[in-house]
Amino acid sequence: MFWKKTMLLFLAVLLFVGTGSAGIGLAAEVINRLVLTKNEVTLELGDTVSVGATAIYESGKTEEVTVKTNWQSPDQGKVINVYSGQITAKAVGNAVVTAEYMGKTAIVNVNVTKKVKALSLNQQSVNTRIGEEKTVELTAYYSEGEPENVTEKADWSIDKPAVATVINGKIRGLSSGTATVTAKYGSQTTSVQVSVEIAHRLIPSKTQVSLLLGNPGTSSETIKLLAIFPDDTPEDNDVAAKAEWSSDNPAVADALKGTITAYGPGSATITAKYGTKTATIKVDVDNTQRLVATPQNVFLKVGENKPVKLEATYANSSTPVDVNDKAEWSSDREDVAYYSNGKIYAVASGEAIITAKYSNKTVQILVDVEVPRSLDIIPSYLTMASGKTVEIGSAPNGNNVIVKAFFADGQSENITDKLEWSSDHPDIVFASGKTISAYKAGTATLTAKYGGKTATLVVDVDVPQSLTANPAKVAIQVGDVKQVTVTAAFPDGTSTDVTQKVTWTSSAPAVATVRQGLVTGVSTGAATITATYGTRSINIPVSIGVLQSLTVDKKSLVLSKGDSQEVKLTATYADGTVKDNINDQATWTTSSGAVAEVNAGKITAVASGKATITGTFEGKSVTVAVEVDQAQTLTINPRLVIMNVNDSTAVELKATDSSGATVDVSKTAEWTSSNLKVADVENGKVRGLANGRATITFKYGGKSVTLPVEVGIVTKLEADKRFVSLKSNGSSVQIKLTATLSDGRTMDVTSLADWKTSNYKVADVSKGLVKGLAYGKSTITAKYNDKSVSVPVDVDTLKYLKTDVVQVIMNKGETKQVNAIATYTDGSEANVTKPALWTTSRLLVADVKDGVIKATGSGKATIYVSYGGKKTPIVVTVR
Repeated sequence: MFWKKTMLLFLAVLLFVGTGSAGIGLAAEVINRLVLTKNEVTLELGDTVSVGATAIYESGKTEEVTVKTNWQSPDQGKVINVYSGQITAKAVGNAVVTAEYMGKTAIVNVNVTKKVKALSLNQQSVNTRIGEEKTVELTAYYSEGEPENVTEKADWSIDKPAVATVINGKIRGLSSGTATVTAKYGSQTTSVQVSVEIAHRLIPSKTQVSLLLGNPGTSSETIKLLAIFPDDTPEDNDVAAKAEWSSDNPAVADALKGTITAYGPGSATITAKYGTKTATIKVDVDNTQRLVATPQNVFLKVGENKPVKLEATYANSSTPVDVNDKAEWSSDREDVAYYSNGKIYAVASGEAIITAKYSNKTVQILVDVEVPRSLDIIPSYLTMASGKTVEIGSAPNGNNVIVKAFFADGQSENITDKLEWSSDHPDIVFASGKTISAYKAGTATLTAKYGGKTATLVVDVDVPQSLTANPAKVAIQVGDVKQVTVTAAFPDGTSTDVTQKVTWTSSAPAVATVRQGLVTGVSTGAATITATYGTRSINIPVSIGVLQSLTVDKKSLVLSKGDSQEVKLTATYADGTVKDNINDQATWTTSSGAVAEVNAGKITAVASGKATITGTFEGKSVTVAVEVDQAQTLTINPRLVIMNVNDSTAVELKATDSSGATVDVSKTAEWTSSNLKVADVENGKVRGLANGRATITFKYGGKSVTLPVEVGIVTKLEADKRFVSLKSNGSSVQIKLTATLSDGRTMDVTSLADWKTSNYKVADVSKGLVKGLAYGKSTITAKYNDKSVSVPVDVDTLKYLKTDVVQVIMNKGETKQVNAIATYTDGSEANVTKPALWTTSRLLVADVKDGVIKATGSGKATIYVSYGGKKTPIVVTVR
């Protein structure tokens, strides 16, 4: 009832919406046309393409209606399959697909072609000329069927239409260059490289051109540009008019269609480009090969002038041309000289450089205005006595000094009256006017100056060539004195005692003093006494109470703990004085008081080790190397110990010190064991504690030695039986185990070994005694030390299993006893009827238990008996 009410209410609402009195309704959109995304489709076999549909309504609204559209084709399932705008090619041919939506239709024409597997062009590359046409052929290879020439069916395109055009494989060259032509057919594309009028190289008729400005005949030049093509025809391939021309310096020269024109002086590089090739031409405009100024050196007096000539020789002419007026002139010092209207004018004394620049060349003219090239003083070296004078004369006469100036024109002039004089030591020598005066001993340098040039004169006053001292060095004790005399040797060959005239100084007056050559020792030390006379000086080394050397009678000692020994120091001084046995005056130290002590040279050994004893006296030191209980070598005997547990072996350990003495240190050396559980040392004896290996290390006197120890090490373990065969009736076999030790000895370790069985249900073992328990196989393993040995065990291994009958004929209900006899590998036999396993192939014919066969029905059956891995049949026939 509830659903009925609901439905009625829903219908009422619909009626109200559609025809309500308020005039509100939903008018359906009216479609104007149906538009498809594709109206022509070409597909290859198996390919699929999607076509979309869009509805355009009269209101202008658009809607994507691909899924809503009804897609149909009369060729459905034959040539194509179409569903929701997806068209799949099924067979080669043409088909028409109709799309219908809200009464509007649209058509898609479908062309299905073979599946193109690959495309191939008959040419890998194309070379052509401008205006020429070459054709390439395109072959399509399909997944099925024969290949086909599709040159006119394919779509052709080119990436550079300015270079060439392509129509149905026909390529026509338009301009020089390279391009790529692409052919598309089906889903495959391929391409070919096209070269249009590509030259191998460009050859200009000239690679270097020289032009001159101002002359129509020399300011431009036309050259040919020869292009060499791959097909290299004999005609003149001048492409100058077709090439692109450029210049790296258009202000100097540029080119158009092969004609190079000069615009300004300088150099430029013209580049011609045709296709992918270029060629360059070097251009020089007003290029001067040589620029010469005459004269290049000018000497003038102030106020004078001199004409100069500037000539240029061009690259294309050997005749010099006057270019004075065309050149750029400059002077680095116009206050000295300058250029004007072909002449150089002198302004003031000095030097100037006049520079002329024309085209790419420059030239310089050196101008000298009253400047001397050099000054010369005669003589250049002068010796004088203090208080004497020398004249500066106008002419050389052997007793005076003259000065000459040399000028650029090669002339010289005596300029003594024009000089300016100066002295670096006017207190020694001074020049004034026409006189040089010497005041005191020493050396001075006089400088003469004129016209910016200078010359020097060295003057020695009372200066000897050399000084000598006697004695040359002094060594005395504190409070002693020593006289030193000084002799001066002069250039004239004379020598004089100047001890009283020289100036005496001491570098260390607190050590030594000097007065008129008498040296006095003040305190211990070294000093330098200097005697100076004029510019010469001499040094005398002085030693006052200076210790020259300190020696010790022993450089090294080898002591045992508790021993003492005394060493002696000796001091030798610079003056030859020797002091013996100065132990009490020296200072003694030890590098290790725990090893050795020292008192006034007496050295006492305290403990094992090394120490350095140092004795110091008056700034010098000596050392004594001390060894206490030190070993140079440490030897052990034996080098290897092999023993059993609880055994002990004595070792002999000997130490040899640096003096060659040897002592037994077996009981005093320190020792360590790498494995204390295996071996240790007590009173020089090595004890074996447990099976294994250990290394005993002995240390003594800074040396160490190692002793390998082997305790109970087994090299081989052997069992006296290689195989055991038993019966499960409680029989047993004893296995004996023998171990071979590393020293070759053997011992019975049967009771000491660890015994195990791999199958305790078959066989058991205890101290080598193996017992059979049940039929089967097992492996007995014995392990001792780190060695083991295995013995295979078989229990109840049979050679044969037989029955007393092999065929029985019985009546139904009858019973018969059959016995099973087992023959073991050792040849013994046993009745195993009871323990054996009996089975029947047909229970309804015959049954069996413990060898008793009971006939249960007519027919044939096979009775099997199994025991010890063997199985025997009995054929039973029941009548």
